[in-house]
Order: sequence, then C-alpha cells, then structure tokens
Amino acid sequence: MSNYAYVATRARSRRSRLLPSEAYNQLLNLELSEIARYIQDLEYRREIDRYGSKLSGADLIETALVDNLAENIGDFLSFSTGQLRELLTIYAEKYRVENLKNILRGINQNMPSEDIERLVCPLNNSDKELYGRLYDSKSIEETITMLEGTNYYSTLRRAIEGRSTDSLQPLEDALDLTYYRDLVDNLPSGGPDAEVYHNFIQLEVDIANLKTVLRMRHRGIKGHKELLINGGTLKVDLLSSVQSLSDLSNMLEGTKFQEYIIPYIKEDKPDLNSCVHALDEFVAKRSKRFSYLYPLSILPVLDYLLKKEREVRNLRAIVRGKQTGLSNEKIEELVVV
Repeated sequence: MSNYAYVATRARSRRSRLLPSEAYNQLLNLELSEIARYIQDLEYRREIDRYGSKLSGADLIETALVDNLAENIGDFLSFSTGQLRELLTIYAEKYRVENLKNILRGINQNMPSEDIERLVCPLNNSDKELYGRLYDSKSIEETITMLEGTNYYSTLRRAIEGRSTDSLQPLEDALDLTYYRDLVDNLPSGGPDAEVYHNFIQLEVDIANLKTVLRMRHRGIKGHKELLINGGTLKVDLLSSVQSLSDLSNMLEGTKFQEYIIPYIKEDKPDLNSCVHALDEFVAKRSKRFSYLYPLSILPVLDYLLKKEREVRNLRAIVRGKQTGLSNEKIEELVVV
C-alpha cells in the first residue's frame, strides 16, 4: 500500500524550508565564505560540516549542495512504499542519467577524479561504489565497458558504435531516450492520482522534445525523428517535420507552450537560454498547481524535488560564477527563480 499522505506531508515540510526567491539577490552580494555560512544556517549544515575540513570556497559549497540533493532524493525513496515507491524509483533514474552524463563529460575533458566526483550525486551506496570506479576511467570507451551489467550499458554501447564524430551528444541523447521511454512504458493506470501523474509525464516528454527540436533547428539540423520521444501531447511526426525555428513558432501558436517559446524564437537572434528557462518555469508552475490539486499523489514529492533541484542549480551557478569572476548581472541571467 502506498503511503501518499505521509510522504506528501514530508515533501511539504521540506518545501517550506527552501530558499525564498528574494534570497538570491542577497547571495549575489556575498563572498564565497559568507555564502557557505549562509547556507550552513539553512539546510546544508551537515554537509558543510562534513566537508569543511578538506574543502573550501566553491568546491566546498558545490560538494555540499550535490551531496544534500542526493540525500533528499534517497530519503524520499526510502520514505515511500507500494506503488508510490515504484513510481519514484523509475522517476529518480533521471538523476542517474544526469550523473552518467557528468561522468562522461568529465572523462572526455580529462578532469581530475575529485572534480568529477563533485558533480555527481549518487542515490545509494551501490551508485557510489560504481561511480568511484568510473572516475578513474582513461577513456569514454573504458567508462562504457565498466558499465557492463547496468541498465545503460547496451544503450551507450550502441550509441558509441553508431556515432560518426567524437561528440558526446549521441551518447547523451541515447541516455535521455532510454530514460523517457522507460518512464512512459511504466505509467500506472486507474484513479485520479494515476491520471495526474500521467499528465505531468506527458508535459515532461513534451518539454524534452521541444528542447531537442530547439537545439537541432537552431543549429540548422533537420529531421531526426528518432531523437524524439512518443508519449507527449505534441505528435512526434509533426515535431520532426518542423524545418526551422520559425516553423516551430507557427506550429505552437494556440498551444499551451506558445507564451513560453514564441517570444524567444521570433526575433532575428533567438534567445534559447531564456526559452529553456521559460519552459522549466512552466513545468515548475504545473507541478506546483498539480501538487495542490492532488495532495494525495506523487505530485507533491515531484514538486518538491523539482524545486530542490532548482535551488541547488541556482546556488551552484552563483558560486561558480563568482569563482570565475562573472559580474552579478551575468550570474543573475543564470539564476532561475
């Protein structure tokens, strides 16, 4: 039996402790040591204390943030029971996909293993052990070989054998496709809680497809229906037939996505970053609305996790921006509130 009421209550409690949007303006005017003290007084004391003796500055803050996010995801997987746990387990694979992307990028860029580790949030001890072995890989091929026996080995093996350049994009696309197809294939049936979750996953699939089409058409790449995911409200055949950003803009007129995309791609110089931010904001608004309309469903948990991801992403953007000497104005463009 699923313990929706208990887990939703835990999600709402943690959501109330997230940073308010006005706090980011204050953080922009603080030094890195002051930011560390600021977040230590919030939800990150345990992680700051854990790593404070061996790390400092941006490295300390980023490690604490990623570790805290992993802890939160793991907590909700352990809190939940029944179908709720099954759905969360499948949904949480998105974090493993992101971890693998970060590891592959780090290996590809010859980053030191400790730097790669700071980008990765293992959800359990098994993940931590696996990733620990991957950090020391000497090549992308070796990394994939070391993944044999996992859910993503065959996906990455096919992708690397089929790619025509050294780009990691085919590998990342293959990971995303595998994740979303599994998500859609395992949608539950029956009851309003299943229906609202289905609607939310449809939205996530639509957003993923739109981001893929935006990226390709902006670079002048046409077609590639195989990179799009079935299961959303926007038909894959129609999306893949779009030839340009202008065509995409025309296609989306009258849909729920028009206000989040059309203003950013109608100009001579499309602003894809702002467009992606707007789409992420749309997902955040929908998850918040669904979580209130269906309090005894998975949505309060997903709403909290999305907000937690955003908090961690924003804080990392601030500390890394400060470390590299970006102006407050540039950093502010990276922060989504």
